[in-house]
Amino acid sequence: MKFIVAVFDGLRPDQLNERITPNLCSLASMGMLLANHTASFPSETRVSSAALATGSHCSGHGIIANRFFANGVAIDGSSLPALLTLGSETSGVLTSVALGEVLAAHRRTMLTIGSQSQGSWGLSGWGSWQAGAPAYWVHNHGEFGSNPVIHRIASNLPPLPKGESPAIKTIKRVVDAFLSYVETEPLPDLNLLWFSEPDISFHLFGLGHPSANEVLSIVDREFGRILEWWYAARRRERIQVIAGSDHGHAIIGKTVSVLDHLRRAGFKVANDSDPDADVIMESQRAVNFWVRDSDLCLVRDIYQCLSAEPWFGAAFSRTLEGGVARLAQTLPHAAVMAEHSRSPDLTFVLGECSLTNTDSESAAVYYDGNYPVGVGMHGGLTSYELSAFGVLAGDWFQKGVSNTPTGIVDLAPTILTGLGLPIPKTVQGRVIEEAIIDNGDKRSHQIEDASVSVHEPLRKVTIRRERYRGHLYLKGSDIVWHSPKMPTGGSPENNLTI
Repeated sequence: MKFIVAVFDGLRPDQLNERITPNLCSLASMGMLLANHTASFPSETRVSSAALATGSHCSGHGIIANRFFANGVAIDGSSLPALLTLGSETSGVLTSVALGEVLAAHRRTMLTIGSQSQGSWGLSGWGSWQAGAPAYWVHNHGEFGSNPVIHRIASNLPPLPKGESPAIKTIKRVVDAFLSYVETEPLPDLNLLWFSEPDISFHLFGLGHPSANEVLSIVDREFGRILEWWYAARRRERIQVIAGSDHGHAIIGKTVSVLDHLRRAGFKVANDSDPDADVIMESQRAVNFWVRDSDLCLVRDIYQCLSAEPWFGAAFSRTLEGGVARLAQTLPHAAVMAEHSRSPDLTFVLGECSLTNTDSESAAVYYDGNYPVGVGMHGGLTSYELSAFGVLAGDWFQKGVSNTPTGIVDLAPTILTGLGLPIPKTVQGRVIEEAIIDNGDKRSHQIEDASVSVHEPLRKVTIRRERYRGHLYLKGSDIVWHSPKMPTGGSPENNLTI
């Protein structure tokens, strides 16, 4: 048995339809559609890349955000050299065992082709490209990896346009490279193909925009070339196909600058390594703070400065023994499977616009970054951002629709089981047994409500979670402001409304 895993960056499952994505819809009809499938938190690409590779949340693998602060420096996870400063090329970057490492240890083969950032590519294929396996980062085949077949294939393809947006030629390159490889070489045991669209187009145009739909249609058509090959080859080698996404998208409804807000309040804060700063912060949808000497008084002061703002959402602090939060009135990072030695002293997720403005559409959220109002964004705890696409197809999987909770961390143990390989102890996900034909487990398992709440002076915050077969799945967050103290706005520059 062999596997092809195709990841469509940022694809929200409700964006599929027969007109725009006929090939993905066809695959879903042939296999098991995971209708209750979710991302890990924070719902960002580098976090998801590591989650897919290791079957663990960031509490296990240690890539706690797209950008974070560790070892005294700011780490931009889009850069593989930056990530490598966390450890070495073979250890210490990920703190959970990756699929590529398991396959290499058992002399099994893995092919990795991706058009995402080099950091995401390196994480998703961790343990594979270092060992000389066929691994191709399509933006520069010679920068990482040393496989001679990949070098031969890449040298026969024309250069890609730099910074292509939308990434149409780049997506085609992923498919061309895969089909070129299998034309002359045996199919590896695991084949991971990562498409950087439709995420780029959702950030550029917004969900449902005609231009974004056009790109999504092109992505689907390119994927159809792989399916056409699979239809002819699948019986020969029992090839299973897993198609999915790493996260979904909300919509930027209003923008804020948390850095400016704190500086106006007198805090010495920076968003990069700064010896004069008392606080280092990184922000997108989730805002993280690393405080000098982890000073609890300073952590509390930051929380009190921010928590009354209309854009302030669910807040988390370090997890103490017994599972309680270090800072009262916050939830522990462990509540969202995000407690790690690299975790910040304080995290909060920017809130939903509709909580303080009934005219906002339901998917509209606050955002701190460079994207404009109206386009797609992710990283937070809304159901829109956590929602992920997932289909399992092939003769090992049942057909139909599964409504049981599943997540991106469940794919690695499922793949390893199909390959007959051991599941590392660091894996936090589970085998999706309900999707496997004749799995032998006929017991009925209940979906339990495992939501957690905290009461703050101004609000009640609830993290919606489901527990299934002993595993937790994030489903969203709810914030109820205590009337009449509910804020009705912010400073004027923050009131950009859809």
